[in-house]
Amino acid sequence: MKPWKLLDTEYLVNAPWLKVAKEKCELPNGKVIDDFYTLWQPDWVLILARTAEGKWVMTEQYRHGTGKIALEFPAGIIDKGETPEQAALRELQEECGYRIDSSTTPIALCAPGAAQNDTVRFIGTFPVNPDRHRGVFHVVFIDGVVRGGSTHFDSTEDIESFELTDEELQKKMADGTFNHPLQIAGYFKFKLSQK
Repeated sequence: MKPWKLLDTEYLVNAPWLKVAKEKCELPNGKVIDDFYTLWQPDWVLILARTAEGKWVMTEQYRHGTGKIALEFPAGIIDKGETPEQAALRELQEECGYRIDSSTTPIALCAPGAAQNDTVRFIGTFPVNPDRHRGVFHVVFIDGVVRGGSTHFDSTEDIESFELTDEELQKKMADGTFNHPLQIAGYFKFKLSQK
């Protein structure tokens, strides 16, 4: 099996937060597709933050794509020069007002290239949608977080944070209250990493 050959790209939307491209591609059998559309959004991090009591830090915010208030794990765009772990720690503080407990975990974990431990752990990088989407998301687990410090929302954000037990979270997955497929996949990837 061979990959397609990209012959030409025309950007229909070329904005900082979204790119839409019309691509001309040649398949291995010689067939040419003149209008294969791809999407790109900046890489983002999914934050699986758990308190010392074993509860998950969750958020609710309005999502215009569905027109509904969504139950989610914290998440955010990775800034230029940041590792997924650094972005996770920053976004968790900014969106939820939670942080790692600096009395038990060295702040050096936030430094570029810092070694992982059981407190901040990179789980993996995954495609958003391998068919047409060029972006990826990273999953980072942060254990033993505590509430501390203030939130710093972007001008477009209005976020409420709270905690759920693992049992409560799984019930919300089962009844469809929590229905973000990429976040559910990240959660189960973390669960599999525990075995």
